[in-house]
Amino acid sequence: MTTLFRLRRGSRARASGFSLIELVVSIALLAVLLLILEKMTDSVMRSWRDGQARTDGFQSARTALEIMSRELAPAVVDTRMQFVVAPGTLLKKKGAPDVAPETPVMLWMSPMGEAGDLRCVGYYLTQDPLRKFYRLKRLSIGSTGADGKVSPYFPGTEAVNHPGEKEARSSATDANWFTDKWDEVAFDEEDPDNNAVVVSSAADGIIAFWIQCRDVLGNPVTLLSSATNHPKSELFYNSAAYFQVATTTPFENGESLIYLAETLQSMKANRVPSSVDLTIVTLDSAILNRGVTIPVQSNLLGSTGALDVEASVKQFQSELRENHIYTARTFTTRAKLINGS
Repeated sequence: MTTLFRLRRGSRARASGFSLIELVVSIALLAVLLLILEKMTDSVMRSWRDGQARTDGFQSARTALEIMSRELAPAVVDTRMQFVVAPGTLLKKKGAPDVAPETPVMLWMSPMGEAGDLRCVGYYLTQDPLRKFYRLKRLSIGSTGADGKVSPYFPGTEAVNHPGEKEARSSATDANWFTDKWDEVAFDEEDPDNNAVVVSSAADGIIAFWIQCRDVLGNPVTLLSSATNHPKSELFYNSAAYFQVATTTPFENGESLIYLAETLQSMKANRVPSSVDLTIVTLDSAILNRGVTIPVQSNLLGSTGALDVEASVKQFQSELRENHIYTARTFTTRAKLINGS
């Protein structure tokens, strides 16, 4: 009787345990579940990082536009100082590295220094696909440099555009008043000992940049490079060009800004735009770091010879989608200039 009881108790003990095969299967299932959980966690973390990078990029872009608008508002010109929108190659010729193809540069003077003294301000776009950075640059030059000495890059100092002039004068066709003394040292940020550098980073992840000037009536200004009767110029807008602007109603021909031929009676306008539309396209660093191909931006013109920003952005976005890039965002703001009315 005792022996029979012991045999039955042993059978129940063996039945309540796990066999080796069951343990192996259980461990394998647990490993699969842990792997699935890891992948889910990694996916969630990647999505969070991408979302955070996208949010940071959008915030940086909006901040850059806001700062640019504030600095544009008090822009001033006179018979000597200019307000210029030009092809970015203008700076590339002066030694600025990585200037993005087909993008503009905008240069102006504003009372932004201490005690309201004038500073030269500018913005342009740089791109380096190999290093995977796309950056909006800010140019700022005061009458004195970081060392307290007179800045050799401040516009107009000792610059003469035409023989016989005793002081610098703005040109109706070029931006030499700004760039006459600029060189590659002014743009060299790689040298930590370069106290003469005049540029800094405004925002990262900017892959396209458009500038459209508007007249008093709110119409886009025909690019100076598209003007037919004005002296030839590669500039997009020049406050020192020969033109007239309608103030309350268009001229008889329906236009609100007319370029003039250069004659003895022609007067330089010496006017800043009434407003400037600033448009940027931004892409977060997570996408850029994947080595995607960014197309060269297009600058499509309307029937009047003015920049058609809407059509240009539409085409650029279409080319991005062809390259399987779907998360780029476009931001636009209109900066009103106090002295443009």
